[in-house]
Amino acid sequence: MRRPPSVHVVLSPSRIAGAGIGVLAVATITLAIALPLQPLLQLGLSAAVVAWAGWSFHVDALHRGRFAVTDMRLAPDLILVVCMGDGRLIAGHVRASTYVGAWVTTIVWRPDGWRWSRAILVLQDMLPAEDFRRLRVMLRYARSSEVQDAPASQA
Repeated sequence: MRRPPSVHVVLSPSRIAGAGIGVLAVATITLAIALPLQPLLQLGLSAAVVAWAGWSFHVDALHRGRFAVTDMRLAPDLILVVCMGDGRLIAGHVRASTYVGAWVTTIVWRPDGWRWSRAILVLQDMLPAEDFRRLRVMLRYARSSEVQDAPASQA
């Protein structure tokens, strides 16, 4: 059986990711203010959350910056090559803890030679519908062939 061609996708900015980061930041700041802490500590916590939200919005929602994943190419054998915001190409392998859903897909992958895995959040508004479908199908079928070996002979 022939292997399907690799899938190449370019991630665009996401309104859903931006809204999610904003909601999480507001909820965390509200919790920090509601805690019985000194006002200076509350201000420090709030400033840290605002800094995190700004960085996360820039990298994860807008796909800009040095650490942002701008596009990726997925081969049928679960080898992933990502292009970072500064133009670096990093190759690695997709891990089994990758989640593929109808609205959200998280690709957990380990770059070659790195100790830790990384995750890429892919939402449905980051890609055209056909590219999102092809990426999800490739991830599902590649993982299922990894889990299931060749069928036993019927002879």
